[in-house]
Amino acid sequence: MFGKRTTFGGNTPGANTPASRPTPAPVVQAASRELSRSPEPKRAEEVIDVRSPEAAQRDTEYFQTKSAIFNALIDSIDLSQLATMEMETAREEIRDIVAEIIALKSIIMSISEQEDLLEDICNDVLGYGPLEPLLARDDIADIMVNGSQKCYIEVAGKVKLTNVRFRDDAHLMNVCQRIVSQVGRRVDESSPICDARLPDGSRVNVIAPPLAIDGAALTIRKFKKDKLTLPQLVKYNSISPEGAEVLRILGRVRANVLISGGTGSGKTTLLNCLTAFIEKDERVITCEDSAELQLQQPHVVRLETRPPNLEGEGEITMRDLVKNCLRMRPERIIVGEVRGPEASICCRP
Repeated sequence: MFGKRTTFGGNTPGANTPASRPTPAPVVQAASRELSRSPEPKRAEEVIDVRSPEAAQRDTEYFQTKSAIFNALIDSIDLSQLATMEMETAREEIRDIVAEIIALKSIIMSISEQEDLLEDICNDVLGYGPLEPLLARDDIADIMVNGSQKCYIEVAGKVKLTNVRFRDDAHLMNVCQRIVSQVGRRVDESSPICDARLPDGSRVNVIAPPLAIDGAALTIRKFKKDKLTLPQLVKYNSISPEGAEVLRILGRVRANVLISGGTGSGKTTLLNCLTAFIEKDERVITCEDSAELQLQQPHVVRLETRPPNLEGEGEITMRDLVKNCLRMRPERIIVGEVRGPEASICCRP
């Protein structure tokens, strides 16, 4: 155990409140009243419940109890020591302490409720908090958090509002900091815009206050575990058989290829399809703002840009990476995104 105390937040309000049997939470918001000058009632935006059926049964008292236990946990552990531990070891330590807090405070909970609470608290301390159930779903293409109280997802090409909420703006910023710190980046008032990635390769963009007026805006572009192939694009009528053959030839002969398009149009998907035609004995160098390409070839060197430090020094731009990789004996150069002067280098014959 680390940093444990014999008492756990005895003065925390609501800590001794037993968790009553929950009542089902509403999944869809009720329709708004008819406007005085409108011929038809205007319905409120549909809210998608992304929780499991068990989690959907939890009521306000559960979250009050969770908040009290969470505060007692934070008062009882050394966060700096926790950061040095392996993930699984840290989770086990947290679970042991939370179980002891529940026992000492005589909080009445069923086994399933206690397991749900343990998992939620572990996610808050070590993971991505309320985003964990969304990240676990492979059918979600985008997660869009607009401040602490609104979270949208894109499923099957449709954008829908979910019931996912953060405790407050500080909780949301803590999750954003946890994400970007994993790749050695930061997001704060002095550096309010940041691109990062999750361990599974999902692309993350954070824009924080004061640029984001209503709280931090977090956008996560997820990538399916099963990558699409060019034959599948033909099967889904995303491209004609003739077009696929042209792309296959271009990939084989190492032609310069520029892929452009709007947000969500499939640029990265098409690029991943084209990389399937790269031979295994070729040396491939990728340059990206946030590394998201997952090539299967064995001889791949991945490069990533770096933002300036607090003193405004140490920045490595995409142009710097492209210029340097020309000295690394590349047989293929893949630039993830071309946004600036590096375009002149990439487009040279």
